[in-house]
Amino acid sequence: MTAIKKTIGFKALESTDLRKMTIEYFQKSGFKHIDNKTTDNIIIFERGSITSNMWTFNPLNWKSTIDIEISGQDVKANFNINATGQIPTNKDELLWETFIGNYQKYLLDSKFDFLAENSKALNTNKRKNLKYSGWAALGGLIGGLPAGLIAYWTGINTIVSIGAAGGAIALLTMKINDDKKKNAL
Repeated sequence: MTAIKKTIGFKALESTDLRKMTIEYFQKSGFKHIDNKTTDNIIIFERGSITSNMWTFNPLNWKSTIDIEISGQDVKANFNINATGQIPTNKDELLWETFIGNYQKYLLDSKFDFLAENSKALNTNKRKNLKYSGWAALGGLIGGLPAGLIAYWTGINTIVSIGAAGGAIALLTMKINDDKKKNAL
């Protein structure tokens, strides 16, 4: 999976400046407001890049584009998250769902502390995903040991790196897919 797409639509109850609150929510969350010259009803935000996807452990930093249409008190938001370079876990998708839900909660209650709630959700995600680092290390060991022997016999040292990386990715992918299947049942 290289993309996560989410859509929400709701009606704000109180008459507040939804545009201002939307811009505040996403800018304070680290997103860049993209100037939309075609219409004032649609607000666009972006964050991350394909390159940064390879290095970040924070799913909210993945390359993403969010377009939000505000018409009166009606809000419709489309979240397009590019997960290239990542193996999204259920917990990563749950973090995005929490982030999206917190946006809605903030527009419905301007006193809602979205920064604290998003920070709490991100910390929970990091703790839960830490176990996958252990699986990657084990996979690296499982792949690296035989690759080390082959490298020793052949004199081609790069075989160790390839075997360790391949083992880490294979075991990590297998574990994440197993967890997704368990949660789907």
